[in-house]
Amino acid sequence: MRKYRLAVVGTGMMAQMRTKAFLDSGRVELVGVASKSEVNANQFGAKWSCPFTTNDYTQLVQCQPDMILIELPHDVQSHVVNWALENKYHLLIGSCIALNSVEINRIKELSNRFNTLIEGGFEARYKAVWKQAKSIIQHGEIGEVCAVQSISCWAANTNSWYYSQQQSGGMPLTHMTYAFLNPLTWVLGMPKQLSAFSNAIGTIQPGMVTEVSCSVTCEFENNIVCSMLSSYIHHPPAPSWKVFIIGTTGSIELFPAEFGGGSLTHYRINKEPLHVNFDDAADPFQLQAEAFVEAMSGGENTLENPVSEGEKDVLIAEAIIDSIQQKQTIVLPII
Repeated sequence: MRKYRLAVVGTGMMAQMRTKAFLDSGRVELVGVASKSEVNANQFGAKWSCPFTTNDYTQLVQCQPDMILIELPHDVQSHVVNWALENKYHLLIGSCIALNSVEINRIKELSNRFNTLIEGGFEARYKAVWKQAKSIIQHGEIGEVCAVQSISCWAANTNSWYYSQQQSGGMPLTHMTYAFLNPLTWVLGMPKQLSAFSNAIGTIQPGMVTEVSCSVTCEFENNIVCSMLSSYIHHPPAPSWKVFIIGTTGSIELFPAEFGGGSLTHYRINKEPLHVNFDDAADPFQLQAEAFVEAMSGGENTLENPVSEGEKDVLIAEAIIDSIQQKQTIVLPII
């Protein structure tokens, strides 16, 4: 069986996890690593026995990759994505596919022109806990969904790129898409309209994100109302990572877990609550990597985060920021 040639740009924790997932598929070999730090590139390459490392990602053409894994701050990511698409490489982008709608339109155009495969990095849609929640809803096991509430508080490092407005593109794009707009749009569809409020309490210097804590109220199809609270401030072990979905005949309480399988409780009328733990479920990063390779090889395309879905993530994040800045409800486009 042919092994596909993978090059990686970025050498952080997520690059390590996703590289391992690709290699564990048995269908991929790592042929190149790029990082602005030559030391980091060399260490990453040595760990995975990669023959080519560089501090200039454009030099990865020398190792003739079939696909590129990009795990970078969003502002740097944009340049690498454009370069990779112009060189006709298939891409797995470790987070949001683009910084804004202008950029997503360019990515769509290049992807269509060169027939390249692009997958956003959100692994939630491959997690068993979210799949189970979606199945419960689709089979009518909680009746008609009427309301959703979520909280996602994460103690971001103030010295990291997550806290930089320029590098991250803002907390709604970097954090709220991941927790939990991306999986919720997969389950409920695209929001119709939203209103958002935020503050920057906790910032300690200029250039930090302007939305440290953010509250969003949105309406999905079928008049489903949703309230989301996200923050870069968190004090463990306080509850911080939960989604509650209310239906007319039952409800689902999800604890998706940032890492690990997570769990859910299915509450049913006149029945005992059903608790399900997913610690032994398949690794979502592994499932995503395998789906990517299968689609790239010409097999069935079961990817959950193509450009069309990535566009939704970007449009929702932009609408949140517009609502905050304009102090009004934003109606989202139908796509």
